[in-house]
Amino acid sequence: MNNNNPVVNLPITIRKLSSNKFIEEIFQGQFEDQDNVLFEDSFINKIKEGDVVEGVITRINPNDVVVDIGLKSDGRILIKELGCNDEVIIGSKIRVYVERIEDYHGNVVLSREKAIRDEKWNKLEEDTVTRAEVSGVIKRSIKCGFIVDLGDGISAFLPLSHVDLKQVKDAKHLIETEQKFIVLKMDKKQGNIVVSRKLVLEKLHAGEKIKFLESLNEGDIIEGKIKSITHYGVFVGIHESDVVGVIDGLLHITDISWSRVSHPSAVFTCGQTIKVKIIKIDKENAKISLGVKQLEDSPWQDAESKYPVDSVHKGYVTSIEDYGLFVELRPGIEGLVHSSEITWVKSNLPVSSLVTRGQEVYVKILSIDIAKSRMSLSMKRCVDNPWQVFINKYPPGSIVSGEVKNNTGSYVSVAFGDSEIDENVEGTIYVKDFSWSKNSSDEIKKYNVGDKIEAKVIRANVNRARIYLGIKQIEYDPLEELIKKVEVGDKIQVTVGKREENGLVVEVENDVTLLIDQEHLPENKKFSISEKIEVEVLGVEEYNIALSAK
Repeated sequence: MNNNNPVVNLPITIRKLSSNKFIEEIFQGQFEDQDNVLFEDSFINKIKEGDVVEGVITRINPNDVVVDIGLKSDGRILIKELGCNDEVIIGSKIRVYVERIEDYHGNVVLSREKAIRDEKWNKLEEDTVTRAEVSGVIKRSIKCGFIVDLGDGISAFLPLSHVDLKQVKDAKHLIETEQKFIVLKMDKKQGNIVVSRKLVLEKLHAGEKIKFLESLNEGDIIEGKIKSITHYGVFVGIHESDVVGVIDGLLHITDISWSRVSHPSAVFTCGQTIKVKIIKIDKENAKISLGVKQLEDSPWQDAESKYPVDSVHKGYVTSIEDYGLFVELRPGIEGLVHSSEITWVKSNLPVSSLVTRGQEVYVKILSIDIAKSRMSLSMKRCVDNPWQVFINKYPPGSIVSGEVKNNTGSYVSVAFGDSEIDENVEGTIYVKDFSWSKNSSDEIKKYNVGDKIEAKVIRANVNRARIYLGIKQIEYDPLEELIKKVEVGDKIQVTVGKREENGLVVEVENDVTLLIDQEHLPENKKFSISEKIEVEVLGVEEYNIALSAK
């Protein structure tokens, strides 16, 4: 044996063993020590800074407490950090916050104060979900509310609107008083908590409020004081007591008057005492709907008999909107004139440029809905459609005179110098209708604005305010020739031209354009442009052929 090697005294008992068994026993103690180190390292790895863990008090000193949390070193907690309910005896368990796994001196740094705060946050999160009440002391006033001390160094914000059942201007008498609150919302990361005292009071007095609501009946007439005014209505205080605070009802803007109200503030002021009728009670949500106009009989009761459909009446413009205007026929009876029913002349001008508020107008009743107190009106239908007036005087086939208003190169617009025809009625001559033999593109260039012109009325679409004219049809009109050839019952081939709201425009051979009325088209059938279809002649008129595609 080499005497230079150190002698190791191993705590083993010498027995007669095989060489392998002997070596196993010698190193068994070393393996166990290694296992303990590995186990401890793995446990240490599970604990990290910022964790809240449970430890055991191993020693109590005058200024601190030593706590074992399973790490290589014990940690210490200052006595002043301990909570008043903490049990401080050797061997008792305590939850601590791990600030540092190892500080400069190799010690574990623990905090009981932060652990208590973390427990408090967790409890507050539970209370937020369950809506449980929490205690706190209102400490001081800040902008829009108060700061509340919830204990353990945690503060919350109490909004002014959640201090009491009714809005309070001064609540300084509550400072330094302990109150109950319900957490409205909280953010642990940001350290923000918002609480409500109002919800606690509402819950406390819910029974009294329900009892009061049950004493009311729909149809009751009561008095109340206006608490606030919004664009959509008025909140009226109908009951006030120390027990339930103020119970409000909503007087919606549509229930203020049978006539149109621009804004509730035009009728009422805050603090005003008014008489109202209870029109609806929602006991489940503790909401009350009120009405003032319901104190009087509805002016719509006899509206159907006084304003029958198609009758014409005088009224006054009460309101102008982008989509039309409202006309009052008598107090409480008002109808809508849609923008498309103001004038026959198509215009891109705003409605406000066509009429003024308070203007006297005549309207025709289009429809009336007594249940909804609604009426559809028309101003333009009080006068004849100017395009229909033109067609009545100059039916298709007539020769008319006019003046060129515009020449685009594709068509010419013609104004008619007839005092009986509205100045907005114009005719259109497309380039193809200028000549049979000459180049139409050259012919249209001969006409300048202001030139006198003569043309034939070949077709009209009164609903779309269209009058179609032709010059070449004066010389020769293929429609007149076709009229001489066809008879009722004949089948002819036509080509689909375009779809209009009142039918299908088709072209017959020899440049003849005709309209198949909607009633003579098959239902749900779609036609393609330039499609060839067979039609039947239903009738032959002086300057028209009635066709059917059914």
